[in-house]
Amino acid sequence: MQKVSFTLRSVGSALLCLVVLGCAATGCSRAGNGAAAGGPHRGGTVYLLTESNGFTHLDPQLNYTTAALNVGRLVYRTLTAFRATARNPAGVLHPDLATDLGQASDGNRVWEFTLRPGTAWEDGQPVTCEQVRYGVERSFAPGSAGGPAYPRELLAGGDDYHGPADGDLSSVTCTGRTIRFELNQPCGDFGDVVAMPVFAPVRPDVDARGGYDERPMSDGPYVIAQRDDHQMVLTRNPYWRQETDPVRPAYPDRFVVRFGADPVVSTNDLVNDTGTARRSIQLDYNVPPNFVQQVINDPVLSRRTVSGLTGAIRYLAINTTRVRDLDCRRALGYALDKSAYRMVVGGFVAGEYATTMIPPGVPAHRAVDPYGNSSRTGGDTRRAAVLVETAGGCPTELTLDYQDVASYRQAALSILDSYQKIGIRVRLNPIPKSRFYDVVGRPSREHDLVLAAWVPDWPNGSSIIPALFDGRLLAQHRDGGNYNLAQLDDPRIDALIDQARTQHDPAVQNALWASVDAAVLARGAAIPILYERGLAMYGSDVRGAVMQSLYGEPDVLGLGVA
Repeated sequence: MQKVSFTLRSVGSALLCLVVLGCAATGCSRAGNGAAAGGPHRGGTVYLLTESNGFTHLDPQLNYTTAALNVGRLVYRTLTAFRATARNPAGVLHPDLATDLGQASDGNRVWEFTLRPGTAWEDGQPVTCEQVRYGVERSFAPGSAGGPAYPRELLAGGDDYHGPADGDLSSVTCTGRTIRFELNQPCGDFGDVVAMPVFAPVRPDVDARGGYDERPMSDGPYVIAQRDDHQMVLTRNPYWRQETDPVRPAYPDRFVVRFGADPVVSTNDLVNDTGTARRSIQLDYNVPPNFVQQVINDPVLSRRTVSGLTGAIRYLAINTTRVRDLDCRRALGYALDKSAYRMVVGGFVAGEYATTMIPPGVPAHRAVDPYGNSSRTGGDTRRAAVLVETAGGCPTELTLDYQDVASYRQAALSILDSYQKIGIRVRLNPIPKSRFYDVVGRPSREHDLVLAAWVPDWPNGSSIIPALFDGRLLAQHRDGGNYNLAQLDDPRIDALIDQARTQHDPAVQNALWASVDAAVLARGAAIPILYERGLAMYGSDVRGAVMQSLYGEPDVLGLGVA
């Protein structure tokens, strides 16, 4: 979650499915021109521009980065699914492969979903309950490290199960078209959890052929017709039927995902609005800073943008196993010049200054400010220098891991400048974006600081705090898939997480998640930098663009052309 990658923990048994409360909670998300211009029509090609040189994974049980999650929904389906609207950027939860949002019993420890009839794979064979079960079971296999850990964390018996080679997982059973999940703890929003592709069906016979990560089989509206280092082409699945899918209108005949887009070049093409740029949209990057004023002040160009708080939090993780002294970590928090950071990533349009790890729009958000950044966005160098002096051995050099793309390069330089002012040299360690989380997700390969971002899988503190700060996950993810980049292993924090998980009252639970957020910041484990705001541009023929805050980018499901 890059996303940004993300993960969940369970919640109290009385918790209802939570969604973002629209503009009042998140700051209005400005949609594109779809409705005003008549909306999308069936047919044509939409070009999705991504800054990444490729998707790390497309296997549904491994897929856990935002652009790939977003695009993957065109290819495979899940029991439930979110689709964003202009009024609700986090999206409305719909039944997808299932006929409803799930039936809970035994205090939310048992959940059942019945598959709707008529769903089919790209070769015409029906989607079955047993294939959903197999998809979940294969997520336990040793080769699935790096994907979402929800099945292992939530399903009864998951700790001792190692995938289909062990036989069937007893806590997941099928009766006809109904699949039953037995959980190891109450989970009131399990209907949200199964919207993740780690719960998507997989055909065992197709999986056995190998290469599933390169070309997963489709039960959605599009199949992967071509995929190489430059682009991925999606064409229609002839066996997908609109009447079986309440989530995907599937307007275009083709989607073309273009990898390695240069933000400056592509924005210039979109401004000029010629050729394929007329049918293109920026997916996982924003309008670059040198174009922002031109784009937002030109009424013609600004009508071809989609903007709003994305739900993402940009932050600096401090590896607590390497930067051990609390005063030193606090010094890093005070010294960071957030105004310089924001300036180089796009200015005010890039986001709002962050002071917490739980962003606005999530009910557990509370306005706290441990480093006084609201009044000192440029940092407090004097106070930071005092803390460095009193710290018990603050390092004189720190290594910063970051994604090797333009916006992160500039952001990394601003961090370097901030810490030079307090006598700490920063060594820059750029990592290719497509491999970033595979590298830093292995605790032994992570350095002192990590410039990261996170988008919650749905708007609840349970999908933010545990994934990023639960110390018990470190042992599970020694070989990959770790998102606790602070490597915080504090039993007091873990106990607070458990307390929030088991609370049944949503209001009390939200207050508990807020208290864990504050406790994490008091440990100096991370420095929140920006609540990210997106500004994506698209061509004049694109319709249906809305910001999807669960991915921090435009939602691909409603896109089409005029």
